[in-house]
Amino acid sequence: MTAIIVTGATGGLGPAVIGRLAERGDRLLLTGRDKDRLAELAGEFGAETVTADVSDPEGAREVADAALAAFGRIDGMVHLVGGFRAGPYFLMDAAAYEGMLRDNFLSAVTATQALLPHLTDGGRLVYFSTPLADEPMPALSAYAASKAALVAWVRSIAHELKRGGVHANVVSMTMADTPRKRRERPDLNTDHMVAPELVARAVAFLTSAESDGLYGSVVPVLGRFEFTSELSGRPPQ
Repeated sequence: MTAIIVTGATGGLGPAVIGRLAERGDRLLLTGRDKDRLAELAGEFGAETVTADVSDPEGAREVADAALAAFGRIDGMVHLVGGFRAGPYFLMDAAAYEGMLRDNFLSAVTATQALLPHLTDGGRLVYFSTPLADEPMPALSAYAASKAALVAWVRSIAHELKRGGVHANVVSMTMADTPRKRRERPDLNTDHMVAPELVARAVAFLTSAESDGLYGSVVPVLGRFEFTSELSGRPPQ
């Protein structure tokens, strides 16, 4: 059975992704900073857990060590850690940019560096980005820039890691359609959100032998999300 670390497991995508992998029979180590929520997920899915911050190198090493202790091996990671912040550029100070880079980019770097020495038989690494990394929108400069950095980094390391049989790929997605998000943003058009279950299917694919030909790929799972413009006219009915 495959042994996978799921970072940021307590976020909105966690239950769908964890459930899909657990159903497949994977052995899972879940990590995040919310100890109580991790306990709930462990009870629901029968997974191992570690309360840690993988954006800190020491925390990331603690997670890798715990996975080795529990399973004797590590076969991959699904990196769900991330953050979001919006605001006009002139109101975003350097700390806001540093925070987005830490959450969306550097956390992936530290988590990957901690487990990479243990992927001796190859492995699968999955990260998450957004179409805004390619087409940024106003008031989202810090978020878009941090995700663009992540994608460039994954595409680069994929060339290095594939020599050792490690696949590093990205899922590009829009806002997840979760109960919490619906409560927070009742004004949004939910047709443009993406169902977490669809994202989980892509994760299952990217952590399986079915994705053997993919290295540094960006897989779009966008649901019905689309960019619109007054120049495009009315959409077809």
